[in-house]
Amino acid sequence: MLHIFFFVVFLVSSSSTLPLSDFFLFGSENGDSTIPPSNTSVGPLHLPYIFPCFDNNYDKIWINSNGLFSFRRPINYFYSRPLTSLNDSCLVAGFWHEYIWSQDNDTDNEIYYQIHSNTSVSNNTVAVFNKASDYVQKFFPQQRPFKPRMVITGTWYSIGISTNNTSTLNNTFQIVLCTDEDRSFIFFLYHDLQWVNPSNRSYYYAEAGIHNGDRNKSQMLPYSGTEDIVKLVNETDNAKFLAQSSIIGGTSPGLKLLLDGQ
Repeated sequence: MLHIFFFVVFLVSSSSTLPLSDFFLFGSENGDSTIPPSNTSVGPLHLPYIFPCFDNNYDKIWINSNGLFSFRRPINYFYSRPLTSLNDSCLVAGFWHEYIWSQDNDTDNEIYYQIHSNTSVSNNTVAVFNKASDYVQKFFPQQRPFKPRMVITGTWYSIGISTNNTSTLNNTFQIVLCTDEDRSFIFFLYHDLQWVNPSNRSYYYAEAGIHNGDRNKSQMLPYSGTEDIVKLVNETDNAKFLAQSSIIGGTSPGLKLLLDGQ
C-alpha cells in the first residue's frame, strides 16, 4: 500500500508581510486567465500531466472563486460548511469562505489562474518552473533535485467581500501546485488578509488546508476555521506554507506536520 506524507513548513522572516515578488508570476500580463465575475468556478480544466495527491492521480482540476482548488467536482456552495465534511472531494484551500468575492468594492480585485507545462518554452513558464525548483531545494533540502513538469497557479488578488460593496477590505493569497508526476508539492502564499467574517457568524470562519475525502485525511493550516485565521499573515510575518505529497513504499497512508526548525 502507498504511504503518503504531507509536510507543512512554517517560515518566519523580518518582513511584515510576504511581498508579491515572492509570489509566483501572476496577472494578465503574464498570461493568466481570469474567472468571470458571474462564475463560481472554472473547469474542469484538463491537465497535461497527472497530479498525485494522497493516493490518487488527478488529470483535471476546478478553480473555485471561493478560495480553493478541487479535483473531482466544482465546490460552489452558497452556504459554507467545514472543509472536512466534503468527503467526496479532494480539496486544496487557501482561504475558503462563502463571501469571496465582490468586484463592487473600490479595488482592482481579480482571480487569476494558469497551468504551466514543460512543453512551453516561454520566459514566464521558465521563471515559474525555476521558482518551484528553488523553493523545493530551499525548504526540502533532503529531496533530490526537483524538475517540475507542470505548475498550476491560482491567485486571489485584492479580493473583497461579496455581501458588502462599501467595504475596501481585501485579501490577497496564492495557491501553487507543482509536480514531476512522481512527487507533488503544494505552496500556500499569503500577502494580506484583512477580513475573515464580515457577517459575524460565530459558527463559521474561513478554512485553509488540504482535505482528501476518500480517506477523510486532512492537513489544516494554523488558525484554520477560527477568527484568528488572519494571523496567517499578521503573526507569521513571512506567510509561506508548503506541503509535500511523496509516494513511498509503506504499509498505510499517513500525515505528518512539520514546523520549520523541528
